[in-house]
Amino acid sequence: MFSEYIRRRDKGVCFTCGKRDEWKNMDAGHYIPKSVGGSNLYFNEKNVHAQCTACNRFRHGNLHVYALRLREKYGNGILEWLEAYRNKSVPYNKRELEILIDYYKKQLSRL
Repeated sequence: MFSEYIRRRDKGVCFTCGKRDEWKNMDAGHYIPKSVGGSNLYFNEKNVHAQCTACNRFRHGNLHVYALRLREKYGNGILEWLEAYRNKSVPYNKRELEILIDYYKKQLSRL
């Protein structure tokens, strides 16, 4: 639900290169991935944006451009905020994940 919401929210436009495609062909690309300690940012909308497969998979997120776009969209402190939030321990339990699923189902119905 979250991945679909992000890709539809961004209307199939790659956050880093601007390529347009159908939302189904896009990835939900994370600036700070779960693999480097970003598990509590995994469902954070500021950390995740639509990306084409070339940027997300083959350019490893195109992180330099991703950082620039994040600053443009959210302001100068966003990278520091994401980094600080990454280091906080916020494990999700089953009920919290169910709440997130319901929330994003509702968000999708509004798009």
